[in-house]
Amino acid sequence: MKKILSILSLALVALAFVSCSKNSPEGVVQEYFTHVQKGQYEEAIDLLYFKKGLSDKDKEQLVSMFREKGSKEYDKKGGISEVVIDNVQMQEDGNAALVNYTIKYGDGSAKSDKNKVVKVDDKWLLDSGK
Repeated sequence: MKKILSILSLALVALAFVSCSKNSPEGVVQEYFTHVQKGQYEEAIDLLYFKKGLSDKDKEQLVSMFREKGSKEYDKKGGISEVVIDNVQMQEDGNAALVNYTIKYGDGSAKSDKNKVVKVDDKWLLDSGK
């Protein structure tokens, strides 16, 4: 039963992921959490924007940190079952947006959050704030 629920949860995340274009403010948020849920931290980090760039060494450190801390946090809550986009507030110039979303976990809990996303070279990325 637990295995079936896990498969259904991943299917829901995949469906939500497919339902919005990857190259949109809401799509990049969905894609980021899909990578995080699968433990694909390198791919998740590639979806983050850093004003000063990110060296290979910095990226390795971030991946290591995600593996140690991030996976434990999500595992504690039964993984991510769904990410729901609640609202997207696009800036007038069309190059940035604020995405409000709710992460639903396998244990039934949920957390609402928001993230600024920016358009860099025609690709949407989550603003790391750094």
